[in-house]
Amino acid sequence: MPPQSRTFQLRNHRQSRRRRRPSNRKGRIIPCVFGVIIIGFVLTVAGQFLFCAIFLSSSIEDDDTRRAAAAAAESFLRLRRRQNLNRKHPLAQITYGRLPLPSKKTPFQLPAYPINHQKSPEEKGQEVIVALPNHAITACNDALWRTLETTTLVLPNNETFVFTGDIYDLWLRDSAAQVHPLLLPRASLHSNNLDGTPKKEGYGSLVQSDPRLERIVSGLILKTARYIRYDPYANAFRLKDDHEFDTFELDVLGRFGFISTWNYELDSGCYFVRMMYYFYCSFPSHPVFREKEVKEAVMIMIDVWIAEQRHEDDQFPEGEMFDCYHCAHDLPYRYNPDELTRDGKGSPTNSSAGLTWSGFRPSDDPCEYGYLIPANMFVVVVLGYVMELCETIWNDDELKKKANKLREEIHYGIQQHGIVEHPEYGKIYAYEVDGLGNYLIMDDANVPNLLSIPYIGYDYEEEVYANTKRFILSDDNPNFHHGEFDRLKIEGLGSSHTSWIGKNHRNGKIPDDIWPMGLIMQGLVSNDINEKVDIVEKLLKSSAGKNHMHESFNANDPSEYSREWFCWADSLFAELVVSLSNECLEKSYTYQYMMSSLFSGEY
Repeated sequence: MPPQSRTFQLRNHRQSRRRRRPSNRKGRIIPCVFGVIIIGFVLTVAGQFLFCAIFLSSSIEDDDTRRAAAAAAESFLRLRRRQNLNRKHPLAQITYGRLPLPSKKTPFQLPAYPINHQKSPEEKGQEVIVALPNHAITACNDALWRTLETTTLVLPNNETFVFTGDIYDLWLRDSAAQVHPLLLPRASLHSNNLDGTPKKEGYGSLVQSDPRLERIVSGLILKTARYIRYDPYANAFRLKDDHEFDTFELDVLGRFGFISTWNYELDSGCYFVRMMYYFYCSFPSHPVFREKEVKEAVMIMIDVWIAEQRHEDDQFPEGEMFDCYHCAHDLPYRYNPDELTRDGKGSPTNSSAGLTWSGFRPSDDPCEYGYLIPANMFVVVVLGYVMELCETIWNDDELKKKANKLREEIHYGIQQHGIVEHPEYGKIYAYEVDGLGNYLIMDDANVPNLLSIPYIGYDYEEEVYANTKRFILSDDNPNFHHGEFDRLKIEGLGSSHTSWIGKNHRNGKIPDDIWPMGLIMQGLVSNDINEKVDIVEKLLKSSAGKNHMHESFNANDPSEYSREWFCWADSLFAELVVSLSNECLEKSYTYQYMMSSLFSGEY
């Protein structure tokens, strides 16, 4: 087993839990009543202990003692969440983000970014007032609900289908990112839930504020799991399987049945697991986690990631779950030779590097070298989430050990092959490597990228990331672009993805394209309020008067843009603004109408 670096100590946390078994025997009613009384007394005492822990954490000057007290209090809160939150109580209390966390990050801690600059009512005297113009709050509110208003279909069989916008298919990555703002833990300053009922003090995520939101996200988890079960190498799916594909689409592009595009993108499965875990943080005992397809989807993705560590050796995942259309002949993944070299296999890679292969980037463009470092980092993060789910829900020690082993191997591969020496910036993270000594130095606006490392939650080396960020936001990065319009200078990340931008550029992309999600991510990984406010203002000024986030725009003329209806970027924009102002969370006047329309055939 590869050694572990000192900056990445994998620690397993076990919490003993006793499951109470319901009984209908009349003879047990009285003991149950006394049991409830005793439990109430214990929780009261524990609550006092929690108060003491919080008090100590804010008053004791010794850092180690303060962190220990905070950790004990957080442990209690996590236990209470897991005991009390379930599907019957969607508005139950959650208090993520209320207590200081230990400085050393634990494997399953949620990412520290974006930093929420808004304080809860309990933190009086610490409020940060961020002045945002009204049109910024309005744009954020529109962006927050645009996915639900325009791209969400509530289906029978407890499913939800979320398409990207102007493309009416479900991307595994995009759909999970589109609902992510609903899952983020944060303190609310408002008195009512989104459905109009009084708010229970301290709830965290928006998905807890309305049982209909809970149904939407749990339905998307189930639908995504069934798609992964259908084919784990596909990245996008259709709502129906009645499309007639031509021979080229079937034989070369791998499209069949529900499969819209068969570009194997490593990050797709990561987004699914992240969505699951954030939902679990709000509803630890939700029935969706007991669905057979949900756990199978996780198991399938892990087996694919393990097999693709040896992509060069033509490994293919084995097992009875791999019964999809493309799995029938046990052939290794191959794609269009015009996009992946060596007859669709891709460039050579080192099978002993520990990293796992990806055919395509989050931009849907083919990888130059098969080991995409930001996506491998994302895998390390979500495998930690899987390990916790194995403990708390599935009671599967074998799957947990498999996830942990893969996690250690990939992290070791990143340390060995993913950090390179740059003559000007020093040690930086490479974007892609092959494990054979070749690497690609760049960054792309699509997430996960190197800029988003703190956002996805990878335990990075601070100096290496700082050097990498300086490189990313410089002219040495081929995707960093500049422009000026209306006497406003603007710069930010673009993408190598070929898009049609404007009527004058039908044959390709313009050289100075900036992607709003690149600017947004720059804000999401910043702890500087002024920088974040400045980015919000530039994003709105470059939206060509639409107040919606486009895929990309001409830095010298924002009226030329691609994809006016692109909800992934809208949701990221909402995350950025919500980290500055809770006003964005106010329900719009159309909220109830929107929800009623979504559930007209469901509820």
